[in-house]
Amino acid sequence: PVVVGAAAAATLAAGCRARSNRRGQARRPLAPPPARGGLVVAKDGSSWGVTGYEGSSSVDTSGPLPFVKLTRGGDEAIVYLLGATVTSYKTDGTEWLAVRPDAKLDGSKPISGGLPFCFPQFGPGDIQQHGFARNLPWRLLEEPSENGVAVFELTDNEETRAMWPHAFRCEYRVELQEGRLATTFKVQNTSASDFNFQAALHSYYGVFNIDACKIKGSFAGASKIDKTQDPPKMCSGESDTVVINKFTEEIYKEVLPGSVVIEDPSKGELAIESGGGWRDVVIWNPYGDENMGADGFVCVESAELASVPLPPNGLWEATMDLVPKMNKYTKTTG
Repeated sequence: PVVVGAAAAATLAAGCRARSNRRGQARRPLAPPPARGGLVVAKDGSSWGVTGYEGSSSVDTSGPLPFVKLTRGGDEAIVYLLGATVTSYKTDGTEWLAVRPDAKLDGSKPISGGLPFCFPQFGPGDIQQHGFARNLPWRLLEEPSENGVAVFELTDNEETRAMWPHAFRCEYRVELQEGRLATTFKVQNTSASDFNFQAALHSYYGVFNIDACKIKGSFAGASKIDKTQDPPKMCSGESDTVVINKFTEEIYKEVLPGSVVIEDPSKGELAIESGGGWRDVVIWNPYGDENMGADGFVCVESAELASVPLPPNGLWEATMDLVPKMNKYTKTTG
C-alpha cells in the first residue's frame, strides 16, 4: 500500500492528478488526507500505482520529501518530487547513481546527486545557478504512473515568472524497462511568444574509485571547452577516453546523440545513451574534495548548451537511457 504520512501529505495531494481504474469514468481529484496520523490511499480495492506483476510505482511521504519508488524484478529506482530528481537506480542490488555526502534531503536546497535538472539555464546567468527546475516540487501525474513508470510535470507559476517571464510546461518520464532506466524530458512553450532556454541532466554516477575509471565517447576531435582554465580554453578533444586525475570540468560540443560509457572495474560498465535534443556532454569531478565525496562519483551530463529557440506551442524533447552491464565479479558477489 501507499502510506501517506501527515508531514508531506498536503504536498502530495496538491501535486497528484487522480485517475479512475474504470474505463469511461471522469477523472476525480485525490481527496486530501486527514491532518494527523497515517493513511493508506486505495482505489477500487487496490493500492494506487501498484498494478499487475511486471512492475510497481509507489509513493512514500513518510520523510521530509516525498518520493516515488519504481520496481521491476530485481531493479529499482527512486525519484523525488523535489526537482523530479532520480536519486537511485539499482540493478540486482548494484547502485549506478551517486548522491553526495554533503547533499540535503530536507528541501533546504536542490539535491546534490542523482539526475538533477538544469532548466531553463545551465550554469550562471541571468537567473539562479542552473535555473529553477531542480529547486521546485514537480507534480506527479497519477494516471500514467504505474507498473514501474513515473511521470512528472512542472509548469510556470508566479515564482518562476518572477525569474523568467514565460509560460511553459515540462514533462519528465522515468521508466524501468528490461535492462535499462529510460527517461524522456519534454519542454513545451505555452506562452504567446518565443522563448529560449538551455537544459541538462547534471548526472552523478557512482564509482568505487574515480582514479580507476574511464569515460569513453566520441570525444576525439570534438570541440572542447576546458573550464578549469581562466579564461576557459577552447580546443579539440585529444582522445575518445577521458580519465579523471585532477579537478575536471570539460564540455564536449555536439557529440550527441550517441553513447558515453563509464567503465568501472569494481562493477562493470554503464552506457549513457542520449538522443533527441541532448547534443553536448559535460564531464565534471571536484577531484580530491572529500566533503563532496569526489572519489565516489563522476558527473557525465547530457546537455543542450546552445540557446534553444522555441515558438508558441513548440515542443522540444530529449531522451536519456542508462544501460548497465555488470561484470562477473559483481554478479557473483553483489
